[in-house]
Amino acid sequence: MKPVKVNIFISHAPEDKKQLQKLLSWLYPMHDEVNIWYNSPPPKPPELSIPWQILLFWYAAPDNRPRYAKIVQARRKVAHIYLFLTSYKSLSNKDVDSDIEVAVQRRVKGDDKTGPFIYPILISPSRWKETSRLAGFKAMANATPLSSFKPEEDGYLTVTEEISEMVKFLQTQLVEEKFYQTKKENSDQAKLGSKQKELPYLGEAESEFAFQEIQGFQPPEWLGWSILLFIFISIMTTLMPSRVLGPTRYLNVPNADDHGFEYPRKYPLMPPKDSVAFLPAD
Repeated sequence: MKPVKVNIFISHAPEDKKQLQKLLSWLYPMHDEVNIWYNSPPPKPPELSIPWQILLFWYAAPDNRPRYAKIVQARRKVAHIYLFLTSYKSLSNKDVDSDIEVAVQRRVKGDDKTGPFIYPILISPSRWKETSRLAGFKAMANATPLSSFKPEEDGYLTVTEEISEMVKFLQTQLVEEKFYQTKKENSDQAKLGSKQKELPYLGEAESEFAFQEIQGFQPPEWLGWSILLFIFISIMTTLMPSRVLGPTRYLNVPNADDHGFEYPRKYPLMPPKDSVAFLPAD
């Protein structure tokens, strides 16, 4: 049976992003065993350059933020382990508070075998025991802030080892749960149990939690200016008179109707004598 990947959701305040990146580096060797999720919304879609705003005035670049927010909401509901990077900055963050609400509600419906489990990771000293709803949960590294470790890497090492042990324990429990749910004879008992507790996520429909950013249309600016210049010249060519835009070598040549013969003649021109016989008779 294929082992179930453990889903780890890390909640953090934007000000603690540096500590998050450092923790991700420590957890990277476990990427084959776990899915590490955290809230990192994509930026606002960039606007087109000025010429393309004129040419494509109806175009709107795809905004990935609403779709990413829905995926983050779905990830929070199937996490097996919640890690909360706790500092005095995170205690007043609304997104972290929302993550705590989801994690606590799921923990109440879960159990001690398949979770979900909640672990604060103290980054710096704070009054989290007095002001945070995480006060009832055991913090990693024996509730010692990472900033108190000298060197600080010792704290990250301790946290990583504790997470690794929890991942191994959860993998065993989730595989057993997956095997249990696939047994046909226990279908009625599983339905009865599902009313009492929340069934853990066992790796089904993994594609629903993957995020693929949609790239917008970003043509080069010089191409837009070139197209605008071509359109401007084409319009001016159509509106201006053809004489002005034609060859200029004959612009100053006088009209043939405005002058007489080149050589003034005393007598009018007569046909040659030889052609008299061919003249029609009167």
